[in-house]
Amino acid sequence: MEQTLYRVEHASSVWWPQMQLFSGLILSLFCVFAALCFFVMATQQTATTRLSNLALSVCLLSQACLSFLSVVASESISLMVYLLLNCVFVIAGLTAIYCYRSVLSRVLFGDSNQGLPQIQADQLTPELEATQKELEQEIEAANRMRQRMQSIFESAPNGMLVVRKDGTIAQANTLAESIFRYPEGGMVGLSVEGLVPKEHRPQHHVDRNNYVKAPTKRMMGDRKDLYGVCLDGHKVPVEIGLNPIEGSFDQEIVATIVDISERKQYQRFIESRNNELENSNRELQEFAFIASHDLREPLRKIIAFSRLLQGEDYGTFTAEGKEYSGYVVDAAERMRTLLDSLLSYSRVTSMANSFEKTDLNALIEEVCADLQLTLEESQAEITVSPLMSIEVDASQMRQVMQNLIGNAIKYRQPDQVPKIVISGEQQESKYLLTIQDNGIGFESEYAEQIFEVFKRLHGRDQYPGTGMGLAICRKIILRHQGRIWADSLKGEGSIFYIELPLIRQEERLNE
Repeated sequence: MEQTLYRVEHASSVWWPQMQLFSGLILSLFCVFAALCFFVMATQQTATTRLSNLALSVCLLSQACLSFLSVVASESISLMVYLLLNCVFVIAGLTAIYCYRSVLSRVLFGDSNQGLPQIQADQLTPELEATQKELEQEIEAANRMRQRMQSIFESAPNGMLVVRKDGTIAQANTLAESIFRYPEGGMVGLSVEGLVPKEHRPQHHVDRNNYVKAPTKRMMGDRKDLYGVCLDGHKVPVEIGLNPIEGSFDQEIVATIVDISERKQYQRFIESRNNELENSNRELQEFAFIASHDLREPLRKIIAFSRLLQGEDYGTFTAEGKEYSGYVVDAAERMRTLLDSLLSYSRVTSMANSFEKTDLNALIEEVCADLQLTLEESQAEITVSPLMSIEVDASQMRQVMQNLIGNAIKYRQPDQVPKIVISGEQQESKYLLTIQDNGIGFESEYAEQIFEVFKRLHGRDQYPGTGMGLAICRKIILRHQGRIWADSLKGEGSIFYIELPLIRQEERLNE
C-alpha cells in the first residue's frame, strides 16, 4: 500500500508541473490573440467603442504577461513587477466595465432589446448622422418614385401587363383587367397563355420563349390580327406592344394592350360604305357612258335633218323659220358637245391606260404641235423649263396639258400677247408642275369652284365651252394620286399647280 501511494505521488510530481506550464502558455496565447482582435476592432469603431476595446486589449495583454511569467519565471519574478501587472489588469478591466456600463445594465435589468448593443443618439458622430440622413432621404425618394410609377401605371391610357420570364403575370393595371373582364387583382399570378386563343397557344409559347432570348421593343403579331380571350371566353381584337424592362432581375416585359374593337367596327363600316360608293360610281359612270353614247345618234340626226331643211331643197322658210331652225341646230350642237364632254369625263377611269415613264418635255411638245394653229393665231409665247420623266398615263396627261394651255390662250388679255411659262420642281417624293399665264384671271373665291362639273365663270357669248375641262383635269390628276389647284387675281393672270407622286401608292405597298 505504501509503495502504491509513493508511485502516485511520484507520478504527479512529474506531470503536474508540465501541465501547469502547458496551460499557462495556452492561456497566454489566447489572451494575446484576443487582445489583438480587440485592438483591430478599436481602429474601426467610434470614440466610445474604441476606448472600451483598447481597455480590453490592455487588460488581456496584462493577463497574458501574468500567466506567462507565473509559469515560466515564477521564482525569479519580483514582487514589484507582479503588483504592477496586476494593477494594470485591474485598471484596464474597470475601464472596460465602465465603457460597457450601458450593455451591462441591459443584460442585468432585462432591457427590451435583449442586451444588444445600440448606438445612442448622443453617441452618433457627424459622419454617421450625415449617412443616416442620406439613407432616410434615399428611402423617401425611392418610396415617392414607386408611388409615382404605380400612379403612371394605373393611369395609362392603355392596358398594361408586367410579365415574368416564365410567362406569369406579375402586375396588371385596371384598364387591362377591364379589357379582359377580370376582377381587381384577378390577373396577377396567371399565365399569359390563358389570354391567348387555344388554337394559337402552342405557337405563342414558342414565340414567347424565342423573344425572351433576345427581347427588343416591338409590336406583337407582325401586322397580323390579334385577339385576346376574356374571362368569360369572349374574344376581343387587340394591338400589343412589347417592351423589355432593362435591369429587371426576372427579365420582366411590359406588354401594352389596346382594345381596337371600336376601330375594327369603324373599319368595317368604312369598307361597307366604300363598296357602296364604288358600286354607285360604277353605275353612274356606266349610265353616263350609255346615255352620252346613245343620245349622240338622235342628236346627229336632228342636226343633219335640220340642216337639210335649211338648204331650201325641201321648201323655203320664212325669216322667222330660218331663225328658229338655227336655234334648233345650235342647241343640238351644244348638246352634242356636252355629251362628248360627259363621255370624256366618264372615260377617265373606265377607259384609262397604264402608267408608263413619260418625258414631260416631249409630251408638251406634242401638245403644242396639236395647238399649232391656235398658237399661231394668238401669237402666244410658251416657255418650258427642263422637266423630269415620271410615270403617268401619257394620253390623259396630254389631255390635261392641252386643256390648261388652251384655257390660257382662250382667256387671254385682249390687248396682250399670251405668255405661258411651264416649269417643274421635285419636292421629296412628289413632283410639282406649274403653268402660269398672263390672262384675265379670276377672283380667288372661285379657285375651288372652277374644278366643278359644268361650272362656268363667263357666258357662252363671251367664251365658248361646256365647263367640263377643268373637272376632267381634276379627275385625271386624282387618278394619278395627285392634286391640282389654282391661284389667281382678276386681271393679273393665273397659276395652276399640279402635284404628282413619284411613287404611287400601289408601288409603295408592293415594296
